[in-house]
Amino acid sequence: MLDISRNRVPTMDWLKELIDVLALLRYNELQLYTEHTFAYVDHQVVWEHASPMTAAEIREIDAYCSARGIELVPNQNSFGHVERWLKHDAYRHLAESPNGFEHPIAGWRNGGSTLAPTAESAAFINTLYEELLPNFTSNMLHIGCDEPWELGQGHSKARVDREGKHLLYLEFLNRLFALVEQHGHQAQFWSDIIMERPDLVPQLPKNVTPVIWGYEADSPYAEQCRIAAEAGFKGNFYVAPGAGNWNSFSGRLEVARQNIALAAKEGHAHGAKGLLLTAWGDNGHHQPWPTLFPALIMAAQAAWGSPINTDALPDQIDNLFYPDCPAGQGAVICELGRIDTMLPQPAPPSSFLHTAFFASEDKLDALLKTIDLSSLQAVDAALDQIEAAGLDPEIRLSARLNRHAIQRCLCVKQGQPISPDKSELLKEFEALWGVRSRAGGLAESLQLMRAVDS
Repeated sequence: MLDISRNRVPTMDWLKELIDVLALLRYNELQLYTEHTFAYVDHQVVWEHASPMTAAEIREIDAYCSARGIELVPNQNSFGHVERWLKHDAYRHLAESPNGFEHPIAGWRNGGSTLAPTAESAAFINTLYEELLPNFTSNMLHIGCDEPWELGQGHSKARVDREGKHLLYLEFLNRLFALVEQHGHQAQFWSDIIMERPDLVPQLPKNVTPVIWGYEADSPYAEQCRIAAEAGFKGNFYVAPGAGNWNSFSGRLEVARQNIALAAKEGHAHGAKGLLLTAWGDNGHHQPWPTLFPALIMAAQAAWGSPINTDALPDQIDNLFYPDCPAGQGAVICELGRIDTMLPQPAPPSSFLHTAFFASEDKLDALLKTIDLSSLQAVDAALDQIEAAGLDPEIRLSARLNRHAIQRCLCVKQGQPISPDKSELLKEFEALWGVRSRAGGLAESLQLMRAVDS
């Protein structure tokens, strides 16, 4: 599952190249995670700056996948994570909290991100299904429904106060399931909210597919897979580990390895139907594409029952992604992926250097209290060796993004003014964006990088 809604929508050429590699790795399903990046005919205001996938492009990619033994499964988030819709006046009336809400992690948000769980919201989502689904040959549909952060803070507050969040959530989920079934499809959905109430899991229709996600080395796959299996979903649920490369410039390779291995182990043990590797783009999708490559290989190995062989990763990356380039690209990508393990993780799922890149001076100062100068210098030296390799420009960009962050850290740690200039870095970022990604979303990603003073 590739996130195409957090600024990066792949070009058609790159998407086809990626599908060719997925076929070689024996992937048999692809999802393009969509919030607002399908060109719905009557909703241009939502996607006009996003370079969305068009209906014709979806049909072309669907045929391309089918010819390679891959099912292109439609994916449209249908409850939470619809802030790109709700910020517009035409859709605000559908919001649970149109005037803003308190996010449990990020604090106050000025607009809504979750639909009010009403018949009107379900009818609106159904109009999207009606337009989206005919472009796919698959009879599956991933409806999302994860992280409805503000449910109970606005429109549904009185009912949630009386009945609790989970019963109302399940009621709306069942509305969506019924719509999916009316279209002749089978629903997949994120199981994070329903897993908070294991007693409700047996009440789910047995023709839907819960998708159990978790992105850390200690995600509770064992418990949640057991709950799904005992509730009657053995053979019809997915495990969904993460590629570990979002909120990072180079990928959290070891976390990804452990997370994927754990998901596969527990999925195999409890009768999961499949493993859905998720590649997200939270907070601007700043990570270059090569950070994804190791996880694609590791997940294929684990899903098909083989041990993950990290020693072989460098050559495998070279063979799959750089067949016409000098050897060594994969080795550098793997070295980059180990950078994040040299530093503490501020909060999952994120890396120290990604956090440091975007932190204000006060927050950076607080962050640096968790680490000593010698650790920062060791990372700086490791980046020297990586940059000296002089390989693929996108790999070099990963190193340079980390380099800017480590220089900010060193300035603060040594009591000097924060001085690293990033103007040339931003030019490089912008130029390389267009190699594999569409223009839509670039301006927003750059603005997030410019928003930090230095």
